[in-house]
Amino acid sequence: MHFLDFRSVLSTVFAEELAPFGSIETVDFIHRNHTDVYRVRATGGTLIAHASSDGKPYLRRVRANLELVAPLADRRIPRIRAWRAGTGALPSRDWAVLVYEEIPGERISRRNFGRGAWDGLAECLAGVHVLDGDRQPGGGLVFSGHDPANFPAFADTLMLRMSDLPVEPHRVRAHLDQMAEYLDRHRESFVVPSRMIHGDLDRQNIVAVGPDVGILDWADLTTGDYAFDIGMLKFMLDSVTPGSGAALIRDQARRYRERFGDSTLELRLRFFVALAGLVHAFHACDDTGAFGPARAWRVRTSYLHSEAQWRAPLKLDGESAGAPAARTEQWALDIDHPMRGLYYLLAPKRVG
Repeated sequence: MHFLDFRSVLSTVFAEELAPFGSIETVDFIHRNHTDVYRVRATGGTLIAHASSDGKPYLRRVRANLELVAPLADRRIPRIRAWRAGTGALPSRDWAVLVYEEIPGERISRRNFGRGAWDGLAECLAGVHVLDGDRQPGGGLVFSGHDPANFPAFADTLMLRMSDLPVEPHRVRAHLDQMAEYLDRHRESFVVPSRMIHGDLDRQNIVAVGPDVGILDWADLTTGDYAFDIGMLKFMLDSVTPGSGAALIRDQARRYRERFGDSTLELRLRFFVALAGLVHAFHACDDTGAFGPARAWRVRTSYLHSEAQWRAPLKLDGESAGAPAARTEQWALDIDHPMRGLYYLLAPKRVG
């Protein structure tokens, strides 16, 4: 076991970069993901600190990404307050600590979502999407899931990850093949200028309190098609505000179409809105240690969301917006824990 003496590093940082925040009042451990995450309450405000004894490259990437969007001066994006990094005495144990001001709020949900929060979220993302970005170099065997050029490899990997689940493989394969054929048929329409995108717009990464909203976890900030972010937003909205997600996304997409002169956006959104469910299914496969029916339900529900969006794609014009509200794996986040477990247990075992 290895660990970082976080208290010592924090004391040093507060004596230097964080001196304006006064003295430390409390330090609470929040959770462990890529790093240890702490909430630090001081006399001058509340901070979030990410600390790792061996995750220096990850935190260095987060730091670089936040610096890229810092010129936006958007209070809905975390602002770095301190950085510390060093080389540990043990091999391959380079440590790092990243501190930024906390954006108050709770994870976005039906209870705290409102028009003000949506307007703030859409405005913040529009500021990010207007930033030009160089297209990421291709090659190698590690690909970005948001890039349509990598979809064949993504589809094959998804099939492998779903192989132990009670999901009919022929049905999944047919859906993936339809999407791949669509990409091939409209290849030229997917060649668009690269812009900055968040890359991971999940409910876990959006917080809100009243009309105020914040976007967290900028580790996957990259360049690509902003239609990917829009597709991920549609998936999120279907669990947060069922029934109005398509209308909100259509309004946002119309503004993008006009602002960027983007004549092929509707065509590309058919692919990206369907891709969002597949991305969530891909990640839901990871939790192999979870209760089996729960994992299967999450994967199956995410996959079915993709099918539903593909059959009735989003329309930017006309009376109907299409893209029907479909249940997602995140729907269960709003159910009390005992009921959630019961639902998972009784969920159908197969996608026929």
